[in-house]
Amino acid sequence: MRKALILGTGAAQVDAIRYLRNAGWWVIGCSYLRQGPGLALVHDFRQINIIDVPALEKLARDEGVELVYSVGSDLAMPTVARVATALGLRSFISPALADLTQNKVSLRDYLRCRDISPVSYRQLRRHADAAGWDCFPAIVKPADSQGQRGVCRAESMGELLACLDLALAASRSATAIVEELLEGPEVSANVFVVGGEIVVNELSDRLVVADFPGGIPRGHVLPAQSASDAARGAARALAARCVRALGIDNGPVYLQMKLTPCGPRIIEITPRLDGCHIWRLIREARGIDLLAASFQLLADEPLRALDGPPRADDLSLHFFLQAPGEPFSRAPHQPPRAPLYSEFYLHDGHVVAPVNGHLEKVGYCLLRQPACASR
Repeated sequence: MRKALILGTGAAQVDAIRYLRNAGWWVIGCSYLRQGPGLALVHDFRQINIIDVPALEKLARDEGVELVYSVGSDLAMPTVARVATALGLRSFISPALADLTQNKVSLRDYLRCRDISPVSYRQLRRHADAAGWDCFPAIVKPADSQGQRGVCRAESMGELLACLDLALAASRSATAIVEELLEGPEVSANVFVVGGEIVVNELSDRLVVADFPGGIPRGHVLPAQSASDAARGAARALAARCVRALGIDNGPVYLQMKLTPCGPRIIEITPRLDGCHIWRLIREARGIDLLAASFQLLADEPLRALDGPPRADDLSLHFFLQAPGEPFSRAPHQPPRAPLYSEFYLHDGHVVAPVNGHLEKVGYCLLRQPACASR
């Protein structure tokens, strides 16, 4: 039986683990904590930090692993690239590109040098670095974190400095970035590249929780409906331009954008499958399975998952959210209508673990219409 190594055992990895098991793979999962819904699904678990490249490379060699991947984790992508490269396995990106896209400052520098998606920003390591910044409101983020950790909005220099302390504390390199606040509808682009050709470029509305920093997602709507055809076309064109500028020839790329009055602007770019299960939304609507296609490419198998016929329009994905530190219960989180699919990450009574520290995803459902847009 062929062996796959999945970095992480959280909710984002469950789809990948299930797919690989159903495809006949022996799945080894790893995490620095023995927890997460993926823990019960892997064949074998090893308690190893997903950024510990030497330990994971040794594990992969010792076990004869033939595939290494992670879904929805920026933190894991440099490790995925390094371990796969060291073992001569297929990887969608190089270690250098993984490092570039995992660091928000490096990515902004890269885009600025190519005149792509101009946004005012600055790297911050200490309070003095913020001197002279006068673009408010602003967003302050850790340069190298994920999951909306340490992200906050600043309306003044005093708030910026307070936000900076939180961002630096959440950064592994003690580095933050301050950016101008982008205004406008938020969209996600799921792009898929095969042999240098963009074969999928799907745009969905990304709905976020009001009054929380960092864009905590509450749902997605496909197709995107929040702006004009011209604005959505410009967003798809920007996504394609970014993918080509980064030199990505194969695999998935996930982008978050704001459709500002000055045109679409990039919030995030990451060369991986998204962590919001949008692949399932796209599969239901378009008949295209980006999850399966990713693993078929990585395993050097025939690429069959992009050939399905369109199925439906006007679908939505709705997240169930709950504050961290509370015992989970399914009772308050029933789908508003008969769902196409629903899943919870926790069992009743399990305490919701903090990720962003504000509201955490505890499950989701797919709906036949964009019902979550009005919630």
